[in-house]
Amino acid sequence: ENPVNLIIDDQGVNFEDASSFWGMDAEKVQESLKNDKKCGILAIGPAGENRVPIANIRSGDRFLGRGGMGAVMGSKNLKAIVAKGGAYEIVPKDPDRFDKVKKKATAYMNRNSPTTTYRKFGTSSNVDWCNSGGILPVNNFQGGSNKSAEKVSGKAMQEQYETRHHTCKPCTILCGHKGTLEDGSVHAVPEYETVGLLGPNLGIYDPDQIVVWNDLCGCLGVDTISTGAVLGWVMEAGEKRLLDTPLRFGSPEGVTEAISNMAHGKDFGQEMARGTRWLSEKYGGKDFAVQVKGLEMAAYDPRGSWGQGLSYAVANRGACHLSAYPTGLEVLFGLLNPYTTRAKPRFVYFFENLYAAINSLQTCQFTSYAYVLEPPIVKYTPKFMLGLTMQYLPAEAIMLMDVSIYSKLFSAVTGIRMCQWEMLKAGNRVHTLERLMNTREGIRRKDDTLPERFLKEGRSCDEAHHTVPLNEMLEDYYKLRGYDHQGIPSAKTLRKLGIEIKDPGDSFKENKDFRFIVPKGKWMKRSYISIMLWFVGRAMQAAAKVDKGVKKEFESIPAGFRFSLGVSPGGPAMVMEKTAAGRVKYVGSKPGGKPLDLKMKIKHLEGAILLFTFQESTAIAVARDRMVVEGDVPRACTVVRILDMVEVLLLPRIVASLAVKRYPVWSPFRKHLGRCMVYVRAVLGF
Repeated sequence: ENPVNLIIDDQGVNFEDASSFWGMDAEKVQESLKNDKKCGILAIGPAGENRVPIANIRSGDRFLGRGGMGAVMGSKNLKAIVAKGGAYEIVPKDPDRFDKVKKKATAYMNRNSPTTTYRKFGTSSNVDWCNSGGILPVNNFQGGSNKSAEKVSGKAMQEQYETRHHTCKPCTILCGHKGTLEDGSVHAVPEYETVGLLGPNLGIYDPDQIVVWNDLCGCLGVDTISTGAVLGWVMEAGEKRLLDTPLRFGSPEGVTEAISNMAHGKDFGQEMARGTRWLSEKYGGKDFAVQVKGLEMAAYDPRGSWGQGLSYAVANRGACHLSAYPTGLEVLFGLLNPYTTRAKPRFVYFFENLYAAINSLQTCQFTSYAYVLEPPIVKYTPKFMLGLTMQYLPAEAIMLMDVSIYSKLFSAVTGIRMCQWEMLKAGNRVHTLERLMNTREGIRRKDDTLPERFLKEGRSCDEAHHTVPLNEMLEDYYKLRGYDHQGIPSAKTLRKLGIEIKDPGDSFKENKDFRFIVPKGKWMKRSYISIMLWFVGRAMQAAAKVDKGVKKEFESIPAGFRFSLGVSPGGPAMVMEKTAAGRVKYVGSKPGGKPLDLKMKIKHLEGAILLFTFQESTAIAVARDRMVVEGDVPRACTVVRILDMVEVLLLPRIVASLAVKRYPVWSPFRKHLGRCMVYVRAVLGF
């Protein structure tokens, strides 16, 4: 099949032939397709086309970097996804409240030290504190600091390249930068992870060289973290005579060619692109293959940040710094002693839940610096007292933390009430479900570990030769998470979070299926929705007999058609059927074993409350993505129109005007007599 681009605009979704783009680098693809400022593009480079395991997806100068997502697009012959915006606008449910919370959020970020530092120097400003803290990757994580590292710091690059902002829009943090090299060319300034892994990790302290490699990786579409880690492993393997390679620490010779070969699956690059775990299994050198669960480690040495070591070991997708970031408390802010196990499991657990929630909200994780540290109770507590509380009373310290700004923004936008603890529980559910899927595939305690380099070998910069005492933290972490000794979520934990294994006793060895169950509580809301769906179903049955508009809409639906409207997961529902004789019938709350042609699901109970307390019309609920449809979308639109007419028949105008998209002009005879007949028939059930 020919490669395609997926085009999304206000006319719908279309596929266009992308043969002319195949083989083109990701930057050129974007330039060729971007004909509108409001146009957003996701594109892959040659690495994705060649299904390289470390291939990423590019959007502007930002990347979906980890886990080989570019290879997934390439496997589908999908070169780019283009979204042409401008037709729709997100309107908060409570604009005044949203503006108020946004104002506070902006104030927090404008006065927060890390976010303002990122605004000035970019994330490569991390080089300074990572270097001084001994956690900078040097020569494939053999060392933790180097005097030359200041040459590639954010401050040095700002001065050398006269950097200016080049970042996500709209953004308050403004961490992205671009600058001008001596030859006059303009380039994106590399982020910290790229600087760390393609710089000191390879013994390279030339910022120009790192900029060039960063651009090359971006165009070819490979993840800079995994690329730098693989290059570091190959260099050390060459030193140890496991491989015959020209790549050497401190020398840029051969690196550009190696990166290109990795992206194109050419020569030894084809093997390098499979990652450090695969290479070490074939050639040896597992102890210095810097990866967890097959994913290469980000640029923070865990021997100088034990909490980060635990986070790397247990992260669901491998050695990922975005699962939890305790190194911020340990090294950047100095609030936790980096060389103790005390409190680390608790804070890893907290940040995993918080970050899972933040990522689900589709907001930037960098906001957590400000939203966690700027609320008054944290900001104005003396640092030594705050540190003591976090170190010795971590549970109490977390209880005092105010991250409610996230839940308040969510509530203002969606109209769904949520406190910060409900939000953190949702994050817990996300993280645990990910773990559940991993254990279904065989992940166990043996996989929650670190390379031996970090467990048995000290850093060259550390006279005490600290290593990570992982096992001391792992058991406490499992208890906090509600996992068993092998790291499998317990049945009690799953029930608490609303997830249940069909047969939890087999530990996934035979029956690997799982499903959602209904979370406990909120019985009054569930009862109300159940009653409303029961009455609406009977009213729809009645209206199909007495109202000409409803009759006409049902005429377009074929005989034998069955559809449902319900609440997920497993909540109240109503099932309707148009019989073979053409009669519209309310079946009940369950389909009765017969298949459904159309399922309309409200995503959660709070969304159903908005709909059935008439704060939101069905059309608006669909537009705000509160509902999902399984089946024929045009038929679903017909059902929505029928629901609107039934609501007009059932409700007084002042209420119905809120419940329907546009209140119709009907004759008094149709409206009032029809209402009486619908009510009588709905109550009596005929």
